[in-house]
Amino acid sequence: MRLAATAIIAVLALTACSSSEPASQGDGRYRDVKSLVAAVTKSVGEKKTYRFTIAPPAAGGGVRYPSSGAVRLGGEVPAMDATTTRPVQSGGEAVELRLVSTTRDSAFVKLPAAVFGLPADKPWVKLDRAVDDDFTTTLLGFHDVVFQQAAFTTYHLPVMEAGGEIKLTAQIGGTTRYSISVDYRKAYDTLTDEGLRNEIKLALDQNVAGSTGEIELDGSGLPVRIAFYTEFQGARIVDEARFSGWGDEVAIAAPNASEISSRS
Repeated sequence: MRLAATAIIAVLALTACSSSEPASQGDGRYRDVKSLVAAVTKSVGEKKTYRFTIAPPAAGGGVRYPSSGAVRLGGEVPAMDATTTRPVQSGGEAVELRLVSTTRDSAFVKLPAAVFGLPADKPWVKLDRAVDDDFTTTLLGFHDVVFQQAAFTTYHLPVMEAGGEIKLTAQIGGTTRYSISVDYRKAYDTLTDEGLRNEIKLALDQNVAGSTGEIELDGSGLPVRIAFYTEFQGARIVDEARFSGWGDEVAIAAPNASEISSRS
């Protein structure tokens, strides 16, 4: 869940999981969240790349703008190349934005020239986290909302592991779905990364005690869907993404310098 429009999430490099085998039941299902997260992290880390799709929830609040793209693991932080469609100006029409990031401290956005008057051959703008202005903060906020859902190893899995408890396991067609109750106070007390703790504190400060998470795995133990459901001010907030294309060859790189417009 994105708790503040301008909150900057702390991104973590995918870390190596324990060499011990995850604890599972005889039918291959995992008994606890720690074992489940360890197994998913290991499976995902071996594949390195995947594709994602984020669609507006059919009901309830949450991210209302569709996004899709690819993620590559293994660098300083996960690299992401995403396309989203949303308004970028108050009262404006939804437009297509392309968001690319390969480092912790910056991202790039490809903007429609018709809206911002950029040269046709220089449609990209660099977004530096050290720059504090409305344009940068707003567009980095768009990036971070997509990134938090797409790069689930940086937020969803650590938060589930720190504060979660498996409540239900069900077979849904050819997938296994784990329903996890997440206690934000427990997560806050358990997490050591300050960026993640700050995100959880935002929830606690707004009297959000927790959420329900779901991880749906295919027969290979790879996630096809991860979702969070949170009650906030009487509304149900839905944060859901679907995943595919594990191990696909994807090219994610910053745009050429010649295609980047100056902010001055």
